[in-house]
Amino acid sequence: MTERHLLPALLMTVLCTAAAFAIARPALAQTPVLTAHDAWAREPMGGRNMTGVFVVVENAGATPRAIVSASTDAAEKVELHEMKTDGGMMRMSPVKRIDVPAKGKVELKPGSFHVMLFGIKGKPAAGDTMQLTLTFDDGTKITTPAQFRRPEGMK
Repeated sequence: MTERHLLPALLMTVLCTAAAFAIARPALAQTPVLTAHDAWAREPMGGRNMTGVFVVVENAGATPRAIVSASTDAAEKVELHEMKTDGGMMRMSPVKRIDVPAKGKVELKPGSFHVMLFGIKGKPAAGDTMQLTLTFDDGTKITTPAQFRRPEGMK
């Protein structure tokens, strides 16, 4: 074989070997760094058009992240909130961010951090579902379903 034919033959061998390796090797699944699960919202009671939403957010990455906003089509206004004891009274106030530690998680739950919905559209009842989108400081967005639940002790 002449030198002129050697380069194309070598290139073809390399390409065929690479293609065979790619076909034989299973694709590696991309694991998301940020995940949200177990989302739920309190069923609005007594004709109120606001409620809280709760969710567990996990960060498998090595960099701390923060939830900086939330949104849903189920309400006119959505805010991040925190409940704190102030002077012996529980008070709710908006926050700019909710930190999610690296290799850790944060649980948005009653009496703590949560998402607050104002101007709820329609009359959601226990069992209805909405989509909640969380936006993080790096621009990542996660959308998760959140089911409305009746508060314990309410009929």
